[in-house]
Amino acid sequence: GYIITNNHVVTGGTKITVFLKDGRSFTAELVGKSSRDDVALLKINATGLTAAKIGDSSTLRVGDYTIVIGNPLGELQGTVTTGIISALEREIELDGTTFSVLQTDAAVNPGNSGGGMFDSNGELIGLVIAKTSESGVEGLGFVLPINGVIPVVQELEKNGYVTGRPYIGLTSIDINSYLSARMINVEYMGVYVQSVDAGSPAELAGLRAIDLIQKIDGVKITEASQVTNMIQSKKI
Repeated sequence: GYIITNNHVVTGGTKITVFLKDGRSFTAELVGKSSRDDVALLKINATGLTAAKIGDSSTLRVGDYTIVIGNPLGELQGTVTTGIISALEREIELDGTTFSVLQTDAAVNPGNSGGGMFDSNGELIGLVIAKTSESGVEGLGFVLPINGVIPVVQELEKNGYVTGRPYIGLTSIDINSYLSARMINVEYMGVYVQSVDAGSPAELAGLRAIDLIQKIDGVKITEASQVTNMIQSKKI
């Protein structure tokens, strides 16, 4: 009953429901998540599940055939699209974190995140993470290679988090316009705490949502990406 998805798919949720193709639905347990890898591991108590066969993303070549399965727009469950591997080891930045990803021209849309990409043998070779946000641009979907996802999943299954990394347990957000400041009811623009993980070091230190982050180690904070990068630069 273990299910892999993206961290950004489940972050902020208080209840996670998994829907199966046969019509059954289950409340899922969040086993663990990693914002740095954008991977989360869920578990449902169900029988008769067919596990995906894990492939080897290191053997992929540009031009290899790909199949993407997902839930575009959040309502078209089980949508299948096809394409090719357009590029290997493409670097993209999402929310201040840089990811090394596979690029595909298979149709990827909002809601596809957390879905699988498979090769011509039906083996899982990647986890869909994003599509391009540029308007008028198509055929640019990005996928986390499965060889990098599986070690993270194994850590989440065993420990609930990825060991050996600094962790504070907060998500930060840029408030850089009067409108966005009004939307979250704050007076000043800047970098704010968006959410705090329950039981995390951030919560134990007294940090709360909508706290304004001004400095870390005496360095003025102007972008949410600084918070992520400075925490990740620390040692345990």
